[in-house]
Amino acid sequence: MHRPVLLNLDTSDGSGQATHPDVVHIPQGFGLKGWVYWMVCTPYPFAQSRFENPEIFVSCDGVSWATPDGVHNPLVPAPRTDGDHNSDPDMILHDGKLWLFYRETLRSKAPKKEPNENTIYLTKSADGMNWSKPVRVLSEKTGRQLLSPAVIHDGSRFVMWTVEARDEKLRLIRRTSLNAMNWNLPEPCDIIGLDQGRQPWHLDVIRDKDRLSALLISYLGPDHSGGEGSRIHYAYSEDEGLTWSAGGFLFEQVYEFESQLQYRGSLQLLDKERQVYGLWYSAASLRDMFSIGFLRMTRAEEGLRLCEPEWLQTGLAAGSELEFPGSTDLRGSK
Repeated sequence: MHRPVLLNLDTSDGSGQATHPDVVHIPQGFGLKGWVYWMVCTPYPFAQSRFENPEIFVSCDGVSWATPDGVHNPLVPAPRTDGDHNSDPDMILHDGKLWLFYRETLRSKAPKKEPNENTIYLTKSADGMNWSKPVRVLSEKTGRQLLSPAVIHDGSRFVMWTVEARDEKLRLIRRTSLNAMNWNLPEPCDIIGLDQGRQPWHLDVIRDKDRLSALLISYLGPDHSGGEGSRIHYAYSEDEGLTWSAGGFLFEQVYEFESQLQYRGSLQLLDKERQVYGLWYSAASLRDMFSIGFLRMTRAEEGLRLCEPEWLQTGLAAGSELEFPGSTDLRGSK
């Protein structure tokens, strides 16, 4: 049974509810105080999209999080029109800067005649406090949606995956770019292993030594709104992200906080020698209360498995017992 630790976050709306985390693990530290973990997420109190705007948090252990000095969340002003929002953030460290991608949705004024407008923006920071003016990198107004951008830099180019509506279903799409501004033509990707009827919904991608690894969120399909039935899978690709092999559900919906759905997650390799990963994922209760939980996983054959029990008590770096101030430990509860 998985034993997540729930994060306590001081979101700008005051609810503490958040979704769509994306974490960057920087062992050497980043910013004025050398924080090792940087996370972007969006407030989402009781699934109210108008509060969705990217917010930045920092941590020394991946569990206790704070707003970094000099940052005023949210990073991006909320759109003026009710129903418009900034969602689905994804962040990487590249060229000494944090690169933050997010998706702006402008609701159609005539939804029966034309779809929403979706735009992916990019903002950068060299210190985590001062962020550049967001620039538009990709946009659509045809109903494709551009859901959940996931970006990596492979050493020579940027690679972005999005989930898009095509042929009356959602498909995983890949694009590449040399500068993150001008993107090549979209390439449809194949996903092997999802149960019949399930479709991709959100994802996060990292580069491992021998493959690309992803947290893939599937759901019950376009006939079900709001990501209904969404669950988390581990998936991997050995052809640079055009073909993905997905395993079964990573863990069951054991706790009340995840009883409605398990939502977008973030994966980071924390210990190369022992192949230990940090996994942060968002989830919703039956009351539409959103939370972010933290787990440690390890590579096992073609997938991920929960770490042995001692990993729940042992620090990765120092080998000492971890304390979790400012967090809620769910171990032993249902």
